[in-house]
Amino acid sequence: MDKEEFKTTATWDLYEIGRNYNRRLNMYSEGKENYDYYHGRQWEGIQKPKSQAEPITMNIIKPIVKYKLGIINQNSFEIVFNPNGAQDREDLQRIKDVTEGLSQFVNKAWEKSQSGKTVRAIVKNACINSEGIIYFYVEDNTILSEEIDKNNIYYGNENSSDIQEQPYILVTYRKPIKEIKQKARDYREKGLNNLTDEEINSIISDLDYEEQQGKDFMQQEVSPMCLVIMRFERMSDGKVWVSESTKTCDLIAPQSTKCEMYPFAHFVWEEEKGYARGVSEIRGLIDNQRELNKTATRRAIAVKLGAYPKLVVASDFIKNREALSQVGATIEVNGMKADDVRTIANYLNPAMISPDAYNLQNDLMINTRQLAGAGDTATGQIDPERSSGKAILAIQQAAQQPLNEQLENYKYFLEDCARVMFELIKVYFLKGLNLHRTVEQYNELGNVESYDEPFSISKRELEKMDLDIKIDITPTTAYDRYAQELSLENLLLKGIINFEEYVSSLPEGSAMPKPILEVIIQKRKEAKAEIAKIQQRMNAMQGAMQQAVMENEGQMMGGYGNEMQDVSEGGNESFSTFGGQAEA
Repeated sequence: MDKEEFKTTATWDLYEIGRNYNRRLNMYSEGKENYDYYHGRQWEGIQKPKSQAEPITMNIIKPIVKYKLGIINQNSFEIVFNPNGAQDREDLQRIKDVTEGLSQFVNKAWEKSQSGKTVRAIVKNACINSEGIIYFYVEDNTILSEEIDKNNIYYGNENSSDIQEQPYILVTYRKPIKEIKQKARDYREKGLNNLTDEEINSIISDLDYEEQQGKDFMQQEVSPMCLVIMRFERMSDGKVWVSESTKTCDLIAPQSTKCEMYPFAHFVWEEEKGYARGVSEIRGLIDNQRELNKTATRRAIAVKLGAYPKLVVASDFIKNREALSQVGATIEVNGMKADDVRTIANYLNPAMISPDAYNLQNDLMINTRQLAGAGDTATGQIDPERSSGKAILAIQQAAQQPLNEQLENYKYFLEDCARVMFELIKVYFLKGLNLHRTVEQYNELGNVESYDEPFSISKRELEKMDLDIKIDITPTTAYDRYAQELSLENLLLKGIINFEEYVSSLPEGSAMPKPILEVIIQKRKEAKAEIAKIQQRMNAMQGAMQQAVMENEGQMMGGYGNEMQDVSEGGNESFSTFGGQAEA
C-alpha cells in the first residue's frame, strides 16, 4: 500500500503529542480511579479476600465530596458588568445603561441555556478529577454552553493553567462515520474544504476511545465511529482561528473566529505549580479509603470465623446427621445412652476479638473526614435546638476556611465565563442587542409608575466598551437565612423597624412564611383603605350636615333679626308718645 494513505494531519500529530504527555503523567488511569472511588467501585484492581466474606466498601469519599460541593454551590451568583471610566456625566449615564443592559442580557442567556446546571457539573468534575471545562458558542443568535471533559481537551502548554495564554487548544469528540462524511460534504459545498469524494470516503472508523472518559462503556459502540479534533489556535493577527480534522483529512480549513479570546473557561480545584490540570480532592483520600475497606473486611472475616460458637460432633455415633442443622429436630444416637450425648457433641466457645481492629477502622474514618475538613461539625451534624443560628453559622464558617481557595477559584472561573460571553456578543451579534428596561416616572397624582421601554445597544458601542466584570455572591445556606431572620426579629422587637419593613426584609425561602405575611399586610392595607373611604364619606356627611345646620341657623337668625327690628321701631314710637305725654 502507498505510504501516502497513512499520512496523518498536522492536527492529529499535535493530538498524539498531547496524548503521550498525558499518558506519561498517568492522567487517564488516575482519572478513572478517581471516578471509581467516588462511585463506590473501590475494589477495582485490588486482590479480593479468598475467604467466604464479601469485600466491604465503606465509602467516605462521596460524602466528603458532596459536602464540599454543597459549600461551593450554596451561593447564588449574578454577573454584573461595571463601567470602566467615562468622559462626562452624559457619557457615564449611557455607559451605565449599557452595562445594566449587558448584565440583564447575559444573565438571561445564562439561565436560558441552563449554564448554571453545566457549571455545577463542572465544579463536581473538578472536585473529583481536578479540572472542569466549559465551552461557549453562538447558535441562532443565542449563546450556548457545553461541558468539555478533561480527557477531551489538550493544551499547547500543559505547564500553564491560564487558558487564554495557550498557543493552541485541541478538543476531541467521537461521531458516527456517516455523520462525519455528511458533514465533510456540507463543508465542501460551503467552500470550507476542498476534499474529493475519494478523500471523504477514506474516513473510516477507529478504536481511539481509550483516552475517553467512560471508555469501559464505549467498547461496544452501536454505530461505527471515529475521532474528530477541533483545533483552536491564536494566529499572528491576534485572533483565534479554528479548524476541524480527522486522523487522515481536514474537514474544515482554518477559519478566523474574529475573537481574541478562546471560547473556554476552566475551573481547577486546587492549583499545582507547573501543571495546567491541578489536583483533585480525591487523590489524597484513596489510600486511606483502601485501608479502611480492607480493615472492615478483615473484621468481617474475623467475626465470621471466630465470633460464633461452633458445634463439634463425633458423627460415627449419630444416625441422622442432617438433623444437626435443623431447628427442633430429634438426634438419634448409636450404642450409647442419651445422658452421654455431651461426649459426642459439644460447642466451642467463641474466640475473643481484639477491639484494636475496630478502633483502627473508626480512627481512619473520623480522622480522614476531619483532615479533609468534612467532620461532623463542618457538615452540620449539630443540634440546632441547643445552639443559636449565629453560633452554628460561626462554627461552620470557621470549618469552611480551608475551602476559601476553591471559592476564590470559583469566582474567577465565573468571571472568565462572563468575559468569554461578552467577547462573543461583541463579535457575533452584528445588529447589537435589543433589550427592554424598566423606567419609573411620576404621574399626575404624584404616584410612581413603572413601565418597560425598548432599549438597544449598537455593535459599535459594544466594541468600544472596556468593562470590569463583577460577580456578586449571595450566601443562601439554611443557617445564613436563620441568622438573618433572628437579626430581623431582634430589630422588630426593639422597635427599630416596623412589621412591614420586617416582612419586606425577610430573605426568600425563609422559615417564616414571607408570602403569607405579605398577604396579611395587603389585607390590612385594603382594610385600612376601606376604613379610610368610610371615614371620608362620614366626614363628608358631617360636613354637609354642619353646613345645612349653619344655613338653617342663618335663616332663623335672619327672621328673628327682622322681628327684633320691627319691635325696636315700634318701641321708639311708643316712647315718643309717652314722652310727649310726659312733656304734656
